[in-house]
Amino acid sequence: MMKIDPDRLRALLAEHSVEPDRWWLLLRDGEVAALLNDVRRLACDADPGIRRQTWDALDRVVDDGNRDNFFALLVGGLDIEQFRRLLTDTDPQIRSRARWMDARGSGKEPFLEMTLNLLADDRFEYAWPDCIDVLRQPFNFDALVGALTEAPKDGSGKRLWVTLGLPEATRVPDFLPEQSPAAFVSCQFSWDCVSEDSDLVATHQCRHLPIVLALLGSSLENVRENAISALCAFGTGSEGALRSVPPSDRLARREAMMMLAEFGWNYLPPDRLAVLKRLIRMKQRAEKPEPLDFGRLAGSWYALPTTDRAAVLDAFDLCDPVPATMRMGFAPWQGKRPMNMGPDYWASLGISGFRAENSPAHPWDLYPEVFVTPALDGWTLVFYKDDTLAAKPNATAREKQLEMYSRMAALSVRFGTAHWYEQFTDDYAPGCWSQWCVARDGTIRMHCVSSGEVWIRRSDEVDPAAPPDRLYAWLEANDNRRGPRPSKAELDRVEAYVNMLREHADERRLPNDDDDLDMASPLQDQVFGARAAAQRLSVNLETLGPHTRVQGSGVLAVPAVLRHYPRRGALPI
Repeated sequence: MMKIDPDRLRALLAEHSVEPDRWWLLLRDGEVAALLNDVRRLACDADPGIRRQTWDALDRVVDDGNRDNFFALLVGGLDIEQFRRLLTDTDPQIRSRARWMDARGSGKEPFLEMTLNLLADDRFEYAWPDCIDVLRQPFNFDALVGALTEAPKDGSGKRLWVTLGLPEATRVPDFLPEQSPAAFVSCQFSWDCVSEDSDLVATHQCRHLPIVLALLGSSLENVRENAISALCAFGTGSEGALRSVPPSDRLARREAMMMLAEFGWNYLPPDRLAVLKRLIRMKQRAEKPEPLDFGRLAGSWYALPTTDRAAVLDAFDLCDPVPATMRMGFAPWQGKRPMNMGPDYWASLGISGFRAENSPAHPWDLYPEVFVTPALDGWTLVFYKDDTLAAKPNATAREKQLEMYSRMAALSVRFGTAHWYEQFTDDYAPGCWSQWCVARDGTIRMHCVSSGEVWIRRSDEVDPAAPPDRLYAWLEANDNRRGPRPSKAELDRVEAYVNMLREHADERRLPNDDDDLDMASPLQDQVFGARAAAQRLSVNLETLGPHTRVQGSGVLAVPAVLRHYPRRGALPI
């Protein structure tokens, strides 16, 4: 009988060859690939005794640090017959190894089909829980929804509901024509639903929509997320179906209301809107500011030393203000934005291409909401994304910079002082790219960019060619921060960094408009970035809390030129 060579396996695991980013480079052929194929043959041998001995040996050899990577690699390379033996083994310990199979993607359809067949076969009742585990992690949502449309109400149909996180007695609703007259959806699951003349199908004729709607009540978060994505693809024709979810099904009802909010706040039932408005006002009265996570903050904001919200709305030509808690208003700048809707959605609303002179070419790329905060320690902040406040969204970088200078000058004349901050983070690397600008009495006093280097773009107070320590001295001189102060350890680290910059001041070069602005290091960002400038000069968003003085309340508004855009998005309150 063939046996595993423990020394060869240990040598394999001692190398970096089982790290995920090296699998496909090093394990396609050669001795390592041959060894793994030997292990697969033994681990799924026709003799149950050999299978058991092999897995016992693997448990002794494979350490915890390599376990998930190695077993995923091992099971992922099984052929269909080997995997079937693994999944139907009478030993539950052996069957449990099948959970490392990823049944998604091209070439995996036979594995998925085989697992579904086992789930429907009464001879393998003992393996059904393991089949469910395989189908769940990670799962092919579209395939499972398709299987549910074909499965009988009893037997495998019940088990598929359980697989997707619902009771086995789940029943889908029937939508009658009179419940959703002239409502059509775009079904992504099967061509059986659509006709030759159209990609749309009447709501009451779509076999998949009721199943997706039921899955909104799943106990599994990833199933609910997939159901929401599917409903997004179905389009606004599913409005009536979403409204029909009964209040007694609390989880599904909540998700349905969130989906309606993603389509547009006007799609929410009037009674629901009234409840939300009352809830927002109640929470506004009791809400305490919470710190923002600058590591996730992406977008731009103005800071104005005023408590006059009406004047701020007028200065930015904002209209239709809607009351918003700070948690609700800050959410889009902390990673919670409305779902992306395709061109079909916008076309259905009559918005496609250039709608107005100041509209962007691709309206779905724009988030029109502007969050005007309550006054925080005497400052009102105006948060916006993308080109929402731009007079000419498709302008060049230089044109946008000059427009910003013009607006800052006007704001500083009206309010005495105006600040502007912008930050973009990198999901795959530490640090960020940011810039900030300060204007007083109609004059730009400082505009700084923190990227791969620190650039003074424009300043009436510090020579743009000066080394960074001069900028640091300017920030120190203008520091008027409130609230908690930095720790001594943090101050020492900053001082050491600034001293290093002084020592290497001669190496600094002047920027030009063609510079590739890379990300700033976390320490540079802490000293010269938008977060550092905001901390010192206006409002420290990272230390908001009960000590922050709050006056008035926040609102979400839209620029007058964008008031034709739908108000939408499911935001936390």
